[in-house]
Parts: sequence; structure tokens; C-alpha cells
Amino acid sequence: MGVGLGKNSPVVLSQNRVNFEALIDRHGQWLRWRTTRKCTCVTTENEPNVHCEKCNGSGDIYDYQKFYTDTLQLKVRDNVLDLPVANAECEVIQIYDTYGNDYPFVKCGGFVEITGGPRKLSKNEIVGVLIRDTTVKHLDSVELERVGGGYYRVPGIETTPSKIDGVYYKSAGDVIAVERLETTEHEAVEIAGYRQNLIQVDPGFPESETLTAYGVDYIMPFKFILLSQNLNKEDSQLVSAHNGDAVCTYPYMFNVSENDVLTVLSGNMPGKVVLNHISDESDDIIPEFFVAEVDNLETQEEKYQEGIDFILAGTNRIHWLGENKPAAGAVMSINYQYRPTYRVAKNIPMLRTSEDQHIPRKVVLKLFAAFAEGRRLNQNG
Repeated sequence: MGVGLGKNSPVVLSQNRVNFEALIDRHGQWLRWRTTRKCTCVTTENEPNVHCEKCNGSGDIYDYQKFYTDTLQLKVRDNVLDLPVANAECEVIQIYDTYGNDYPFVKCGGFVEITGGPRKLSKNEIVGVLIRDTTVKHLDSVELERVGGGYYRVPGIETTPSKIDGVYYKSAGDVIAVERLETTEHEAVEIAGYRQNLIQVDPGFPESETLTAYGVDYIMPFKFILLSQNLNKEDSQLVSAHNGDAVCTYPYMFNVSENDVLTVLSGNMPGKVVLNHISDESDDIIPEFFVAEVDNLETQEEKYQEGIDFILAGTNRIHWLGENKPAAGAVMSINYQYRPTYRVAKNIPMLRTSEDQHIPRKVVLKLFAAFAEGRRLNQNG
């Protein structure tokens, strides 16, 4: 149990950093986290422009948390600090001792040299190191794997397998930017879009061609604890008070905020919908935030096959590949698999630290379907 706060304090510390990191390693789930900000089309009365092309009328623009701040506790050895391997490329903002004194420094690679200060630091003395690090990872170049339907996979952008007994899954990260694509003859290839660890090009591109991607930026899934059943008394009260469906507990250094979207990557749920094919010039939108795959798509006249007649683009768009497509206005019956998605309904104010212990934070979640009712579904996720 956490200590340092009186029994009547409104903040309850139930886990310290060591216990929480061990818990999340064993029981955490891989989640796709999209941050949100209000589109400039939203009025002061909080009404979006339903015709806005930037946000597709939702009022929300999606992004990623690309940076975070953290505080490390490191030992001083001969005025030198050895940064953890995971933070070797971070930006060091501040170094301070237990008395609140700041120390000038010079960073070189994974080492930081303290160059002065109000007093001489003793050997093995613990100092605080405030850092700013990135969640974005980078590949200088990588040869892509052809998947089909105009998609090429960036290899290696996957999590380690789940440690949950009886469950085996690996989750793909999200490619967010590529400087350029080239063939083996160094001819440039135009990028049509991204879908997790896949890069989309023109479906008519020759299958025999090998592509190399240069300057690939990507973000891996985040491992948080998300619970919707068997909640303890405290979490159950939070869910009830804010009309939520689940509680997410996450490391203190991240800033999950209201309206952010969390997609569970550990499993799929079945869905069914009937849609009208809009036109030959536009994609069809399945009304879920993240569609994993299409099991069946048919009209009264014909069945259509994923990867041959159409592909899933973005998170929920059906993109038609050729001439074999439904007529404009045709009714389509679609069976699909989707990833359960939640929107943050309430950010719970909590201390990030107590007695030098980092404390996990919590948000109350609501199933995305509940937010989508009565408003236009977001298409830019």
C-alpha cells in the first residue's frame, strides 16, 4: 500500500512504481492510443461544422503523444551519470539534489557529466534527472514485405507476445511518416496511406517490385491496464459516478486526457452492418472506430473479396481496388471484426508522486459506440 497521505485524503495510493510496473508487465494490455484536440471549426458553443473536411464533421483531430517527461533517480559516479539504455537519446532538462539545488551539466550520448554546482556531490549520491523523451521510433531504411492489395509491411514493428496464460497475440505499431519509397532502381514510389505497420501504394504497382522505405517513423502500442469487469470498490464507484464502462490505469508520465481514444488490440469483436455504396469515386465507411478485417461483403448480385476487390484503408474505410465494385446506391451486407474502442470520459485528478514514489494514474472510459450515437463517426482516426 502507498504511504505518505492521511487516511482522510481524497487520493488513495494503492500501488508504488515497482509494484505497478510488475503488474502492468504481467496483466497489461496493448492499446492503440490516439490523443485528440478540437478542430478549428468548433464554435465557442462547442458545435462542430458538419461539413468540415479536416475533421469530417466530428470536431476532433487525432494525433499521437510523441513526447513525455519523466524523472529518473540516478547515482553519481565521479560526477558522471549513466542514463538507462531506453533513455540514452533523451533530452536532459534538469539535474537536482535532495536539497533542491540545481547542477549544470553536459550530455554526451548516454552519459551526463555534472560540470559544477553549489556543492560537490558524493560518490553514489542519488540525484533527480528530469528528462524529455519521445515515443516515436525511427528506421533509417528497411526493405518492405509485400502483403497484397497495394500494401507493404514494415517488418519488426510488433510487440512481444502476450504473457497472459492461454492467450497469444502480437500487436502492430503505427507507421506515422515515411520520407520516401524507392524501387531497387531507386525510382520514387508514391505513398497512398498507412494502416498500422502497413504502407499503401497504388494497387496496380507490379508485384515483382521490391520496395525500400527510408526515414520511417513509427509508434508502438502502449501497455496499460484496462478493466471493465470485476472492478474493486474504488474503481466501481468511479465508473458509476461518471457513467463509464471501464477504468484504465496507466504510468504517471503519460497524459491521457478526456476524449482521447484507446483501442484494445488483444482481440476482435464481431459486427454486422448494412450500408449503401455511396459512389464509384469515394470509399465506404464502416461505423466502427477500428475495423480489423471484413469477413463477408455482398450485395444481392455478388460477393466481394478483401484483398482482391477491396482493402481496408485507414481504420474503417472500404477502398475499392478495381472495376469490380457495387453500383452506386447498391445495398451492401457486411460482416466484420472490430477492435473494442473506448473514449476517455473523465480524467481522474491524482498525485503523480508521493514521498518520491511515482504513482499510476486513472481515467474512466466509455465504449466508443456510445459516443458515436447521434453524431457523425470520426473518419480521421
